[in-house]
Amino acid sequence: MRLEQVATHRRNRNLVLALAWLLVLGGYFSFEPFVTAAGALIVNGYAWFLMYTDKRLAKRKSWRIPEASLLLVAFLGGGPGALAGMLLHRHKTRHASFLFFVPLFCLLQIALVVWIGRQ
Repeated sequence: MRLEQVATHRRNRNLVLALAWLLVLGGYFSFEPFVTAAGALIVNGYAWFLMYTDKRLAKRKSWRIPEASLLLVAFLGGGPGALAGMLLHRHKTRHASFLFFVPLFCLLQIALVVWIGRQ
């Protein structure tokens, strides 16, 4: 059953990330800020949802979402959502990799938005 869960998680993760990035890039190249914001909202909401779900699964001692997936979603635009999920649900706050990389991804993504907004 675990292999099926991992395969389903990967498929869903890839679909959500592809949809979000299509919206972000489509909005950027067509100069529609609301479309870009919708894509960013989707990926950040998904990052928060993954943190919440993994915390809930950890409490039940059930199958867990791989840490690589959590970091990948944070890297691909979900830094603020992942950081909010970490802090609100007190999840992965003792892992050095999450304490370093998630705030770093968040800061880089905010800097990228500010830089693009000035052009």
